[in-house]
Amino acid sequence: MRFRCKRADLAQALTVVSGAVPARTSMPILSNVRLAADDGELVLTAMDMEMGLRFAVRDVGIQKGGAALLPAAKLAAIVRDIRDEEVRFDVDGKLATIELEGGQFKLAGADPQDFPQFPAFVEGRAVRIAVEDFRDMVRKTVFAVSSEQGRYALTGVLFVLRENEARMVGTDGKRMAYVKKKIKGGPKEEVRVIVPPKGLQLVERIIGGEDEEVAFEFEETQIKAKTSAGMMFARLVEGSYPNYEDVIPANAERKVTVSAADLEYRLRLASNMTDEKGRAVKFSFGKDVVKLFSRRITGETGEASHEIAATYDGPEFDVSFNPEFFLDFLKVVTGSGSRDAVEASPEAEEPKAEGKAKKGKAKAAAKEAAPSAGGTTITLELRDKSTAGVIRSGRDYTYLVMPLTIDA
Repeated sequence: MRFRCKRADLAQALTVVSGAVPARTSMPILSNVRLAADDGELVLTAMDMEMGLRFAVRDVGIQKGGAALLPAAKLAAIVRDIRDEEVRFDVDGKLATIELEGGQFKLAGADPQDFPQFPAFVEGRAVRIAVEDFRDMVRKTVFAVSSEQGRYALTGVLFVLRENEARMVGTDGKRMAYVKKKIKGGPKEEVRVIVPPKGLQLVERIIGGEDEEVAFEFEETQIKAKTSAGMMFARLVEGSYPNYEDVIPANAERKVTVSAADLEYRLRLASNMTDEKGRAVKFSFGKDVVKLFSRRITGETGEASHEIAATYDGPEFDVSFNPEFFLDFLKVVTGSGSRDAVEASPEAEEPKAEGKAKKGKAKAAAKEAAPSAGGTTITLELRDKSTAGVIRSGRDYTYLVMPLTIDA
């Protein structure tokens, strides 16, 4: 096999497929990446038997087609460090020569015939989802899955496909994220599979700028995805997933609407004064206001209290939640993604209140300030202190979080 290609394109492809190369494996051959040159394309493949990626480099100058199997980490390091715009490969058996200006590398590999076969994608069974909808669904659910291997089914994302609709659900038993999107077409009979989060995140690696849709195919034990530049397969998670629709409380007596950004900012501040083992922030709901209170009674002791303008006209009500569970959801809704984004908000840049006058002024401003025009609002639906709180962002995104039995 002999070919030449742009170094940057090859480096990008190696970065993409590296997500499927196992960090440790009892099968040394899986530490390699397979390169196959044919018809103007160089196709890279990596897998760990549970999941795999295939990604194509286009506009490759191929003098002789063929395949090679080379150490993934070492090849990626070499290509990353080369400064030349173009690299040339000459593979003879298991030995690859990488040529560049003023030098070369010789890299020993393995027999590409020994590498596991990548499963084929059957176009006729494909279900297609818009790229932006797919990315949005993954972002809104993967953070809520369980990390406890004992609850195997909950370590995956429930992926439900119906005619004209797709849904994803993530839960760890203490909170649940549920999102749905309209799609074109879809299966006549509902498909319900549990997908490992890493598999969904690998799909994002093979999405190119020209892709408008991602195609999915389902088998009894696998999910497969295809874009214009690549493919992904992943073994499905086994087990029985909870009935997510039945756990959403109905007939909530209390409904509160609040700015997502304001709540994120104030709740993050309040979370600084919670105990490590019993993290709790008390939410107190009153006429058009939400009050947050937290207290730290171990180590560096102290307390925090904050107020947020809201739309609420029900009876006064107190309930405590784990602030991290709330913040995980709010970061997705606001798109902040980091503490810096929150700290850069206009509210965060206000001068610190000094003395009773400024403290009273800040308190009045918090009461009077309406949610920012055009800002995202969320609605909290609450029934009692022992029932999950329901938080809605728009009509298609629902989040449940269990209250704490202890008060802040």
